[in-house]
Amino acid sequence: MISRRSFTRALLASSVGCAAAARAQDSRPVRLVVGLAPGGIADITARIIAPRLGEVLGQAVVVENRTGAGGAIATRAVVASAPDGHTLLAAFDGTHVTIPASNPAAGFDPVADFSPIGKIVDSPVLITVHPSFPAHDFGEFIGLTRNLLGTNGGMRVVDYGTAGVGSTGHLTMELLKLRLGFYAVHIPYRGGGDARAQVLGRQIPMMLAAVPTTSGDIRAGVLKGLAVTSARRSPVLPNVPALAELGHRELQGLDINSWVGLVAPARTPAPLVARLDAALQQTLATPEVQARLLNAGATPVKSSPDLFGRQIAADFRQWRRVVSESKLRLDV
Repeated sequence: MISRRSFTRALLASSVGCAAAARAQDSRPVRLVVGLAPGGIADITARIIAPRLGEVLGQAVVVENRTGAGGAIATRAVVASAPDGHTLLAAFDGTHVTIPASNPAAGFDPVADFSPIGKIVDSPVLITVHPSFPAHDFGEFIGLTRNLLGTNGGMRVVDYGTAGVGSTGHLTMELLKLRLGFYAVHIPYRGGGDARAQVLGRQIPMMLAAVPTTSGDIRAGVLKGLAVTSARRSPVLPNVPALAELGHRELQGLDINSWVGLVAPARTPAPLVARLDAALQQTLATPEVQARLLNAGATPVKSSPDLFGRQIAADFRQWRRVVSESKLRLDV
C-alpha cells in the first residue's frame, strides 16, 4: 500500500511535470500565416505586429507566407490546424470574406471555421497606375476608357491587377464597372505585392489594393494614385481624391475599406482567445507599432473578438450581394 507521504510526493511531481510541459508547449513559436505574397497589406501588417506580439506573449511569432488561390490555400490550412494558439491567420477581407462570398466551394466558412481574436487595421482600397497612364484621377479614367490600348468586342479596355480572384480589389472594380458602365480586364496575382511589381514594370497599367501596398511608391512619385474608395481621403495620401468626390450619383455613399485581423481555428478555448485578445490589444497600444501602421496607410482599430466576428459576418453578406448583382462566378 502506498503511504500518504509517498502519494503526496507523487502528486507533487506530477503537478510539476504538467506545469513544465505546459511551459514547454507555450514556448513553442506561434505561426502567423499570411495567405498572400510579401508586399501587400496582410503581409505588411503581420510583419509590423509580429515582433511586439511575440514579446507580449513570451513566444516567438513567425510570419509564414503561404500563397495560392488568392489566399484560400493558407486559410484552409489554418482551418485544419490544431486550435491550440500556435497557428494563427492574418485574415485579410480580400480572402476571408470575398472568396467564400464569390465561390461557395472555396473550402472554408469565414464565420463557422474560425475563432476571431480581433481586427488589427482598416485601410481603403487604392486605385494605382503607372505614371505613364493617361489619366490623373479616376474621373479622367472613366472618360479615357475607350481610348486605351486593348480591345474587347470592339470596345477599348484596360487591364487591372489585384491580389487575386475574389479579392477586395477585384470585387471593388467589378462593383465600379457595374455602377459606372465601363469595361476592364482582371489580371489576378498571388498578392498585392506581386501586382505592384507588374505595374512598376509596366506589364499592366493599373491595380487595386489596400493603401499600404503602394502608398510609399505614390509618395515617392514612382506610381500614381487615381482614387481611394473610402468616404474621405487617406491621411497618408492627401493628394489622392476619394471616389465620392467625383460627383457620380452612382457612387454616393460608397465607403469601401479593406481590413486585416487575427483569427484562430474554430474551437480554440475561450481562455486562450482571451489571452490572444489581450496580447493584441497591448501590441496595438505600442506607440512604435501604431506609428508604423499609420505611416504605411493603415489605421489601427483593435476590436473585441465579438465585434470582429460580427463584422466578418456582415461583410460576408455584403459581398455576396455584390457577387449576385454582378452575376460573377469566381472559382479559386
